[in-house]
Amino acid sequence: MPLRLIACLSILLLLVPASTARAAEAAPTVMILLDGSGSMWGKLRGDDRSKFEAARDALRENLPHIRPDARLGLASFGHRRRGNCGDAGVIVPPEPNNLERVMPSLEQMSATGKGPLVLGLREAAAAVGTAAPATIVLIHDDVDNCGQDLCAAADDIAKANPSLIVHTIAIGLDKPKLQQMSCLARRTGGKLYDVQDGAGIAVAFDRIIKLAHLEPGAQAAPAEAAKGPASRLPENAPPGLYLSAGLGPESATLESPVRWRVSKAGEDGELIREAKAPELAEKLAPGTYEVVAQLGLAAAHQTVDVQADAPTPVRVNLNAGVLKMLARAAKGAPPLPSPVFTVTALDSDGKAAAVPLWIGREAQPEIVLPAGNYRVRAESGLAHQEQTVKIAAATGTTFEALLATGQLVLSATRGGTPDQGDAMTDGVTFIVHEDDPDSPLGRREVARSAAPAPTFTLPAGTYYVTARASGAEAREQIAIGAGDVVKRTLPLALAHLDLSATLDGEPLPEGMTVTFSVLRLDPQPREVLRTVAQAPQLELSAGRYRVEATLGTTNVRAAAEVTLAAGQAQKVVLKLLAAHVTLRLAAAQAVSASDVFWEIKDEGRHTVLRTSRAQPTALLAPGRYIVTTETGDRPLRSSIELKAGEHQTFEIGG
Repeated sequence: MPLRLIACLSILLLLVPASTARAAEAAPTVMILLDGSGSMWGKLRGDDRSKFEAARDALRENLPHIRPDARLGLASFGHRRRGNCGDAGVIVPPEPNNLERVMPSLEQMSATGKGPLVLGLREAAAAVGTAAPATIVLIHDDVDNCGQDLCAAADDIAKANPSLIVHTIAIGLDKPKLQQMSCLARRTGGKLYDVQDGAGIAVAFDRIIKLAHLEPGAQAAPAEAAKGPASRLPENAPPGLYLSAGLGPESATLESPVRWRVSKAGEDGELIREAKAPELAEKLAPGTYEVVAQLGLAAAHQTVDVQADAPTPVRVNLNAGVLKMLARAAKGAPPLPSPVFTVTALDSDGKAAAVPLWIGREAQPEIVLPAGNYRVRAESGLAHQEQTVKIAAATGTTFEALLATGQLVLSATRGGTPDQGDAMTDGVTFIVHEDDPDSPLGRREVARSAAPAPTFTLPAGTYYVTARASGAEAREQIAIGAGDVVKRTLPLALAHLDLSATLDGEPLPEGMTVTFSVLRLDPQPREVLRTVAQAPQLELSAGRYRVEATLGTTNVRAAAEVTLAAGQAQKVVLKLLAAHVTLRLAAAQAVSASDVFWEIKDEGRHTVLRTSRAQPTALLAPGRYIVTTETGDRPLRSSIELKAGEHQTFEIGG
């Protein structure tokens, strides 16, 4: 929401004791609903942590900043049992001063099973009951996968407690899933945050704390704001400290809520007051105090002497400006919906700090920064642009990035043309390459996705797209202009191939392993598939193939060539032929042999068997072989001939 940096014109009312204001307000209730499904162990982009670990780190960092009187609770779903759509519940019921109960339970949680999101939401809402004001913060990485209607649940929650707001932090969801989730925030008056990294989770949670007035002192904000500008005190204003702030020494008084901290001066520095309000009026004993005002990323400190018999108005100069950011695909195009903006402070020599000062993923964010120089970067997909900006006190600066990007939306069908065959909804990997003279193959991969219909944001240019599904593949060259949305369906021209094998005309014995390999013969021979399934059913692109079956580790093989047409189904039975052979030493040789070693070579002098067993048995392809036996005395050599289907025993050295 844009900051309203205009003068506050409200009239100062009589000072109301802070204790009275607090007593009139109900403490807020907040339930944290953390996704405990197994998918939360997936990695975040550019982060060694899983989504679950990043979410837990954000909660560790931010939960201690919630006002202690807030009724804090914790719930989850999918966190206890695998594959169970009834696995959801409240772990810690909401109670005041509950942080010491919530944090250990958070540490003990793990991501385990399915994602009954809607059931978890209903359980969290039931724990809130009719409490008001109340907030549920849902942190998740997917939609409900147990068949429940999220929008119906949102309606039920809104009817049961109109004061209950549900904010959603969605981690790594695509646009269709974000659209499914949008009704939850819309129907409960909450916000939906689309985050793609760990920093985004922390930023979103921090903003929810502010929206829900969960910071210490936030409950007094309306009463303090009503006291009016400290710079316009009426003649009869009672003694006390009256605080206001501006972005510069001569700028308008801020109307946006400022985070105030007032403490006694000196070593002890006893905290007197923390609050969030545009202005603050506090009845204080005469003396010296330290005042800190913070708005956005800007803060200022001032030492103040409070008088005994007169009001003490103080206007704090934050010495800050407002930075507005937006990114477009091309000049005149609408702002991009979710680019990533990064703001990094520069020192006096123009050197950037090691860690960014701010990272956000909004369409048009506005942030308050201390006066100074910054490097601002906008990213969308593979495109980025950065610029150095100067922030001056009480000014507004706009960073507008023209990323010259387009969107590429891909899909695939089974047929031979984009209009033929059913759409492929799974099992397809889309790979995008671009020209790269420095690469060994002249191209380099820039993006990859296994989503059914992925959307890639790419710099304007020419790309080479491949759709790959098991043994099938389709390729296309696509040009993308700045601001373009290019939708392309790649036809995989799939054919169905059923493979099986027999041994000597009979079905394969149970437990016997056959390896099937499939080689595409055009444009050049290459293996596209290998499997040990007993009767594989394959989908392959139209073309010529050589299919082979190999019996275990033997030399028993069969092969055939097949031509497949798009939409065609073929069955190929590979007929394996083998002889069963047993070798043993003749009686005279066996008596004197303590150790024996056998080696069998085919007519091409290729070794097909080596063993030290006394009487080896093997399956071999029909043909002639040379058998060599080493016994300790002298090697024995014999020639044997095998025919398909026969069982023979050969005595060597007789």
